[in-house]
Amino acid sequence: MTEIERLLAIEAIKQVKAKYFYGFDHKDWDLWRREVWAPEGRLEVPEFRPEPFAPFEEVLKYASEAAADQVSVHHGHTPIIDFVSDDEAKVIWAMEDRLFRTPENPLYDGSTWLHGWGHYHETYVRLPQGWRLLASRLTRLRVEMKRVL
Repeated sequence: MTEIERLLAIEAIKQVKAKYFYGFDHKDWDLWRREVWAPEGRLEVPEFRPEPFAPFEEVLKYASEAAADQVSVHHGHTPIIDFVSDDEAKVIWAMEDRLFRTPENPLYDGSTWLHGWGHYHETYVRLPQGWRLLASRLTRLRVEMKRVL
């Protein structure tokens, strides 16, 4: 991979993550399917469930049900991108998220508001259609949760 190809790949990976956040916050699951996830995609959220959601159809089911009446705001920052090969990259994103739930659809502890800070640990792969997210593990360093009406 040339330096120019590496820079283009870095930008493409950043675009995939931006579409991940936009798609989730806007519940645009078609965008997730078309432009974010690899078909074998896997999502790990250890604080909610010890085993990963996989393949992508299970990821999509979990995300769309969890976000059904939720308003969310996600931010990703300062990616550390390490190319394992020309077609695979390991990436760590600093993240912050806020989740607003209704009393009818609270979080696992009954809270309706979550503010979290942490990191996404991810693997991206280059497929014929471009870079896609293969695996994502969310680890939060701090979480504030409340029941807000």
